[in-house]
Amino acid sequence: MALTPARQRNAVSEGMALGLLICGRASLSYDKLRLDLAFNGAWWSWAYRTRFRQVDTDLAKGLDGVRAMTRADADKRVAVLYWKQDGGTFRISTRQSDWTPDDPEDLAFAAKMIDGNVPVTGWEEIARAFLTHFER
Repeated sequence: MALTPARQRNAVSEGMALGLLICGRASLSYDKLRLDLAFNGAWWSWAYRTRFRQVDTDLAKGLDGVRAMTRADADKRVAVLYWKQDGGTFRISTRQSDWTPDDPEDLAFAAKMIDGNVPVTGWEEIARAFLTHFER
C-alpha cells in the first residue's frame, strides 16, 4: 500500500530527527536560510528520496526545507520522535521516556516505526549530509 502524503511528510521529518540524534545532534538553532539550504542540499542527493515523492513535490513547489524537516511536531502521528520549537531552537523530543539514541535496539525500533522502510543507516546518511551543508 502506498503511503499517504501526510505519512510521507511525517516519515521524512521523524527520520531526520532520528538521523540527527545518531549524529549527536538533539537540537538545531533556527537559522532559516542555513536550514533550508542544508536540507535541500542533503535531500536531492539522498538515495532513498524516491520513496517519499510527496516531499519531492512539496520542495519542488517551494516548501521550505526547514518546514519539511521539522513538520512532525507533538500533534502529528509519529511513534517515536518529533520536533519542538523552543524560541530560536528546534529540539528533538521522544514519545517514550526510556528511548535513547545510544541503544542499538532503540535505533532499530525507531527506524522500523518510521514509514518508508529506510534503514537506520539511511537516516544517518541524510543527517550527515545535512550537517555537512549546515556546518559550512
